Amino acid sequence: MVRIIASKLRDVELITDTGIRLGWVYDLSFDEETGNILVIVAEPDEDLDTSEFVTDHEGLLLIPISAVKSIGEVIIIDSSKLAVKSKLRRIGSVNKTEATEG
Repeated sequence: MVRIIASKLRDVELITDTGIRLGWVYDLSFDEETGNILVIVAEPDEDLDTSEFVTDHEGLLLIPISAVKSIGEVIIIDSSKLAVKSKLRRIGSVNKTEATEG
């Protein structure tokens, strides 16, 4: 396993596996109990329409660590695992439907 110092990730560019420039690493969010990284907090690219992406109250992108495919000169994000609002709305509506049917 290769170890990477978190401070070295600051300002590393995030690009999806389909070539969309998401932005740059701003911070990491950890689970306090386990120490596991939960999400990459990223400053969005100025040309990125963030309306479909999950963001925090400051407009920073929240990218699940499970979406990371590789880390090197840039961080490659698996676009199929990227949390977007339309996916979350579908999941929420499916859960509501299951709750009312069950």
